[in-house]
Amino acid sequence: MHPINLIASAIKNDPERPELPCSPVAGICAVTGDEGLCVPRKELFGKSFTNADLFICPSSNMVSVNTYIALKYKWERMSSWICDGETFTKLTRVEVRDRVLAADKPEVWSGYVTTSYKKHGALNAAVNRGKSNVWLFELRLVDCSDRDQLMDWWHTLNSALKSGIWRSVIESLECPGVVLNKIGINAWCEFEAWARPRYQSALYAFLCYLLPSQDELKNE
Repeated sequence: MHPINLIASAIKNDPERPELPCSPVAGICAVTGDEGLCVPRKELFGKSFTNADLFICPSSNMVSVNTYIALKYKWERMSSWICDGETFTKLTRVEVRDRVLAADKPEVWSGYVTTSYKKHGALNAAVNRGKSNVWLFELRLVDCSDRDQLMDWWHTLNSALKSGIWRSVIESLECPGVVLNKIGINAWCEFEAWARPRYQSALYAFLCYLLPSQDELKNE
């Protein structure tokens, strides 16, 4: 199973579902390696495309109908989303947070989170089953499957933010004097000691992105 197939299935009745550029013929999809009805690869990828290293069968000059439809679908690239093969759901940052932290997940699903809206999430995203909870955050796969670790890190980062440590400081661990004066040197040293071995990890960066905004904190 590939995220492309989940998306193509989920948007089969979507009015924004792309039309095929020509009649499909039998072939092998360069992206997924699936055999079936295909269209020419050049109809989907131009000469400026640079991620052919992600293809399962890069020697093929064809792409499957599902691949063409999924990657031509505007919101696959221009939104954060979760897709389970039945529904393609665009997500806000708050909705991403709720989905990441939720204990229950669909039986099979794929999720992508972007702030740049430039890359094809379906090319890199993981397909999750069972207790797997892996999200693609920009170009980094983030494994949130260890729920105890996920919630421990989340509560620690959220508490740091609410204590007065700026999000940018949590991300970089470069603490200006104004923050030190506000929270105290002992509180900073305790947090920094916890964060230092973790702050360059994909999970840490992802959870920093999901931290509440200042407006959310004011409304709590």
